[in-house]
Amino acid sequence: MRLSKLLLLVFLATQILGCTQDYKSGKELIDIAINGLPDSHLTEEERLSLGFAAIYVKYGQHPKTYIALAKAIEDERVWAASDGITIVTRHGQIVRTDGLPFASSGVYFSQENPFELGLLSVNEDTVYSATRDFISEGMFGVDSLSRFTINEVSTQFVAGKERQLQKVTEQLTIPDLELHTENHYWVELNSKKQIVWRSEQQLGPAQPTLLLESLLPYFDDI
Repeated sequence: MRLSKLLLLVFLATQILGCTQDYKSGKELIDIAINGLPDSHLTEEERLSLGFAAIYVKYGQHPKTYIALAKAIEDERVWAASDGITIVTRHGQIVRTDGLPFASSGVYFSQENPFELGLLSVNEDTVYSATRDFISEGMFGVDSLSRFTINEVSTQFVAGKERQLQKVTEQLTIPDLELHTENHYWVELNSKKQIVWRSEQQLGPAQPTLLLESLLPYFDDI
């Protein structure tokens, strides 16, 4: 890399960081300039002092950050960032997004909703049908098919503690988009309530995975 270009990248890194983080060495600034901003990782003290429900979000190769719960409407949780990105979840499933290149604007299961039922209670032989809206593509009422496989239990450190989470894989097919993908959910059975603590979901074809992880859960969800 030419020195002039590297110096420009270092300058841009210092401008982006501003006063938000304390990087003490030029080596760290050069690393940021070359590799981009690092993922956000809050300490336990920082997590508990947030004062609001929040989730970690990682979109493809972009740095992991966290966004706050803006409002809760019945079963929907609206997570919003200051840059205009909004993610709406229902029982752990992403149902709407705004501010991303590929925007989902609704998921409507025709009969039983497997996420409302609880992913650990699904019938693995059942195909769950839904219609979906994709406002960014001008497509509404698009048919989708989901089948689920309940996998192994593993120990995961999420939201300040180690948890025994069971991985559930969704095989999602949307014929009109020529999309066949797998989404993954890590679920805990807690006092008869099934909680999705972490997920990896793909919104559309040729789109990166959107990772969500609970940081400070909403009190009604635990």
